[in-house]
Amino acid sequence: MKINVREREGVTILDIEGKIMGHDALELKRVIDEILASKGEGEVKLLLNLEKVPMMDSSGLGVIVAAYTSVQRKKGKIALLHLGKSINNLIVLAKLTTIFDRYDDEDRAVAELSKD
Repeated sequence: MKINVREREGVTILDIEGKIMGHDALELKRVIDEILASKGEGEVKLLLNLEKVPMMDSSGLGVIVAAYTSVQRKKGKIALLHLGKSINNLIVLAKLTTIFDRYDDEDRAVAELSKD
């Protein structure tokens, strides 16, 4: 799995490539934890780009839910971008559709997350 971190209009975007499973899920958690540690309260605006993620298991889902909780504690925002069918189905089955904002357009996602 590869993770590219970039900033756009105050939003930290994680472009993730590969399966989010097992050990790779722990790597994603480490990257997210580092980002959260570097931001102050109210500064966290995180967008997870899952366009190139073909599969995610329960450990990957757990990392994303934990990230949501950590972002909420810092009074930040988190959203998901470009969900494939299998990952969208996983989000729906886990009843997480009310927790995560999901976008198919990066410009719209960045605009929404940038709002105060």
